[in-house]
Amino acid sequence: MHPIYSFKSFAELEIFIDQLESVGQMAGAKDLQHNFLYVNASYADFHGLPREQIIGKKSGDMPNGISVLSQLMYEQDQMVLLQKKKIIMGSIHPHRNGDPRAYKFRKYPALLNGKDPLILFTGEDLTCDTTFWSDILWGIEPAFKVEKLVAASYAQLLESKELKIPLNENELSVLTLLLRGVPVKRIASIYDLSTRTVENRIESLKDKFGALNQQNLIDTARKMGYQSVISRAIFKDHMTYNLLVE
Repeated sequence: MHPIYSFKSFAELEIFIDQLESVGQMAGAKDLQHNFLYVNASYADFHGLPREQIIGKKSGDMPNGISVLSQLMYEQDQMVLLQKKKIIMGSIHPHRNGDPRAYKFRKYPALLNGKDPLILFTGEDLTCDTTFWSDILWGIEPAFKVEKLVAASYAQLLESKELKIPLNENELSVLTLLLRGVPVKRIASIYDLSTRTVENRIESLKDKFGALNQQNLIDTARKMGYQSVISRAIFKDHMTYNLLVE
C-alpha cells in the first residue's frame, strides 16, 4: 500500500499526533533509524516518562519490559518502511505500574515533507475489551497452566478496597476468562480441568457475588471492577504478534 498519511511539515505531524488524544489514542512517529520522532502525552504516560525522554530513543530503550520485544518491533518497523505495509498488532506486557495489560497498536507507512518515509503508530488499551480478549484466548495452549499465578494487581486492588469480594486463585482464574467471553468448555480445556470442576468454581463465584445465574455473575463482577484483573500466567510476561498485515 502507498502511504495514506503525508505531512507537509513536522509541525503538521505534531498537531496530528496530539489530536489523537481526543479519541483516546496513544500515538507517535518513528524515523528511518527507528527512533521516536514525536509522541503524544498518552504514549508518554504509557511509559511513565516525559516526552523529551522518549524522543530520539528506540523501543528497546523503553521501560516496562518492552525491550524484550525490540527485535520483533524492529522487524515490524522494517516491514512498514520497506514494504509499505500497514500492521495491526496485539501486545501484552506490563503497564508502568506493573500490571499486565493488553494493547492493540497500528503501524502505518507515512511521509514527511512529501518525501521522507516514517512510521506512524497509534495504540489503545484493550485490557477490558471482551471481543479482543476472547479472540486471543481461543489461541492459548491448554497445557499452559493458569492457576499457578494471578495478576499482581489483584492483591493491590484488594488492599486498596477497590475489589470488595476476596477470591481464591481457582475462582479468580475462572472469572478472568468468563469476563472475557470464553465458554465453560474452553475454560476447562485451557486449564486442563473437567467441565464439572469449572462449573463448581462458577457456583462458588455465584454464591460469593450473590448472583442468580452466570450472566448475572458476569454483569455484577464487571460492575465491581474485576475485569481490570488479568491472570499473569495466561500469557508470557511480554509478547507481541501481528493480527493483520496489509
